[in-house]
Amino acid sequence: MNMNIRKCLGTSVLSVALLLASGIPGLAKDSRSITLTHDVIVNGATLPAGHYTVQWVTHSPEATVEFVQHHKVILSTQGKIEERFKGYDRNAVTNPDATLEARGNANDSDAVVYDTAPDGTMSLIEIHFAYTNKVLLLNQ
Repeated sequence: MNMNIRKCLGTSVLSVALLLASGIPGLAKDSRSITLTHDVIVNGATLPAGHYTVQWVTHSPEATVEFVQHHKVILSTQGKIEERFKGYDRNAVTNPDATLEARGNANDSDAVVYDTAPDGTMSLIEIHFAYTNKVLLLNQ
């Protein structure tokens, strides 16, 4: 009987610890997949064109952001999560100095916002998440 009480107590303590940890903001890692069609500058570092998983951990509203390819962190930087009035439901790549370009497929996805310098280099400044009002700000 004493062994059953210990086992039950141990399971209960573990359950409470997991429940508390899941309710603490900033511990969960969020991620999305994006495709960069150009080499871009992210907070001073060059990120080559390609397909990436963008992972971030929020620290309300700051975030630690990682760009991952083939299970390897290619670039780690700081960013900020911001909620906007309007959500985004487009499949697009946005360049504020040019036109809105549609991506190659019609699947719903996130959007990236570039800023183009006079020398032609492009900086990744925002990632808009599809069907939500959340935006990940970079190069701030």
